[in-house]
Amino acid sequence: MNSMRKSCKKPPDRTKSVKGGWQHEIIRNRLKKSETELFVLFPVPFSVSFVLMIYFCFTSFSMNQIIMEKISSDGRVETMCRTVAVFIMAFVIFYMFYSNSFFMRRRMRELGIYSLLGYRKSTILKLLIFENLMICFGGMILGILTGSILHKIVIAGIVTLLGISVDQSAIPLIYPAAVKAILSFVIVVLITLTLSNASLLRKSTLLDLVRLEKKTEKPIHPHAITAILGVGFLSAGYGLALDIMRGKQSLWNTIGFSPIAMLTLLCVVAGTILFMYSFLPYVCQKIRQKKSRLYHENTIIVVPKFMHRIRSNAKSLILLILLTAGTLAVFGSTVLSMWYPYQSFRRIIPSAIEYRVTNEQEKEISLQALQEACDEQEYEVYETIIFKVKATSDRLPTEYSISEDKGRIPGFECISRTDYATLLSQQGKKADIPELSDTDCILIKYYPDHEHSDMGASYHLDFGTGITDVTVKQTSIDNPIGLSNSVGTLILSDNLYQKMRDSTIDRVSVISINGEKMRSNETAYTALKASMPDNIYLASAWQRESTFVRDASSTFLLICFTTIIFLIATGSILYFQNISSVTYDKPDYEIMLKMGYSHTMIKKCVRRQIQIYYGIPYVIGSLHSIFAMICYKSALMDDLLGRNSAVVAPILLAVAIFSIIYAIYYQLTKRSCYKIALI
Repeated sequence: MNSMRKSCKKPPDRTKSVKGGWQHEIIRNRLKKSETELFVLFPVPFSVSFVLMIYFCFTSFSMNQIIMEKISSDGRVETMCRTVAVFIMAFVIFYMFYSNSFFMRRRMRELGIYSLLGYRKSTILKLLIFENLMICFGGMILGILTGSILHKIVIAGIVTLLGISVDQSAIPLIYPAAVKAILSFVIVVLITLTLSNASLLRKSTLLDLVRLEKKTEKPIHPHAITAILGVGFLSAGYGLALDIMRGKQSLWNTIGFSPIAMLTLLCVVAGTILFMYSFLPYVCQKIRQKKSRLYHENTIIVVPKFMHRIRSNAKSLILLILLTAGTLAVFGSTVLSMWYPYQSFRRIIPSAIEYRVTNEQEKEISLQALQEACDEQEYEVYETIIFKVKATSDRLPTEYSISEDKGRIPGFECISRTDYATLLSQQGKKADIPELSDTDCILIKYYPDHEHSDMGASYHLDFGTGITDVTVKQTSIDNPIGLSNSVGTLILSDNLYQKMRDSTIDRVSVISINGEKMRSNETAYTALKASMPDNIYLASAWQRESTFVRDASSTFLLICFTTIIFLIATGSILYFQNISSVTYDKPDYEIMLKMGYSHTMIKKCVRRQIQIYYGIPYVIGSLHSIFAMICYKSALMDDLLGRNSAVVAPILLAVAIFSIIYAIYYQLTKRSCYKIALI
């Protein structure tokens, strides 16, 4: 009887069985885990600390009033900072929950064993809270330290790039307000994670905990209607994105930018979801039906494993596709926003420096100031007389009356063929300039004339002493004079131009200065500005480029923060997804080793599995982003260059850089998965 009583005795409470507390017991056991386990879980706290580093750096930057006073005079940067801060916070919350989900899924079986050993769910929850505290606060401390250093580096880069005067010693290393902000944020995240884990444990039975990862998901059956709808939605989204290139005739202009943009986004997202839910099962089904492909040493293992978790795999791939597309679109738009305007400066200001002069005295003073400033530098000075000519025609171009609403007098601004050729030569341009008779002309377009709508048009030029008819022989976007000094430029023959010199037509004199290093000469511009302080027509390539860099630097910085966040999200999710899959399949790989599979064959199986998760999001996501970048360029940027290469080059550059980073993630993931599968 006594023995029966002893056998029925209640098992001891594991929470009180070890000196030093249950935390120490479990933590010691966790530290004794295998190399594989530690290898799998190590990236979690590292990734959290990296994300919090970016968050703290951005928070410190937005609170830096010293630098904000220098780069933001209208409050635009502060507004953008607040907007991006909300986005970063949302991402950090998403990332923390994703990391916790990965962490919990990896630990479920272990937690079930703890429960079998007698640990209460409350005790297990305390363990999870303690681990989250270690991860979050450890990541926060590391994020604050590295983020403060990164903030200093960013400030130094801005100061150097913009050439602004800032006492960097007055900028503290760590902002107490930023520390309070990140601490409050981490506490809120911890509370939310605790509630989430508590809910999961409360709803989960012991069997659920032990066998969570072994559940077989319901299969997804491919349907022709779903596939057709998916392809239809994607085609509609791509079509709407390309429709913006039609300009005024596009739906973007007739209906409105915002509704069409939202419709395009919805079509692409819906198309991606429907396409993946029909495409993946269809491909797997076809492989299973084709025995020659299925019964391959790798395919017969990879395909059934993928089908076993088809629903979660489809959801993961959809998320990765959209995340990859968003990452590349944001990054590509950033590159395009910097590249295209910079290249356009060659058209906006074709000469290094140019300005109008109203009299000989102003001309002499300016040239004397230029000579003193550039005494040892070679440069060329060319004066062009521009004649303002009225005209009538049934086909007057838009350039004739462009900016009329802003006070510009309509008319053609005429120069000679010789002046045109000389200026292009001094600017280093090579152009095919045809010979012109007295009845021919060349029209310089503001926008490229892809349809040649102005070719052959006849203009009746009023010289004051009579009417002269000319016909457009050629159109070009190689403007010899900057767009601020001449729009609607008409190139006439030298003989016809000479006739205008003898007339009473209104004229202006434009001085163009060129030279090998004059486009980056700050001294020349400063000297000319001092000699002509009231000349509103003074334009300099250096001044325009430096102003662009100064005004765009803050926006570029904010977009860089966003791009980095997207890159971290994409890489981390790809890494965790593949690590989780390979860890789940590790018992199968152990069986394969016992069956005689070599390490090379197992690596090949692992590599095929990883290539699915990396390849599909990369291909489809890149396609989505390319259409998004084309749409972005057409919507927000003037087509001043008229060359497809001006758009293709930055897009290819963005795709190339992204591909390199993507490949690095792939290699790191592959090595990690190899190590897990073969240990």
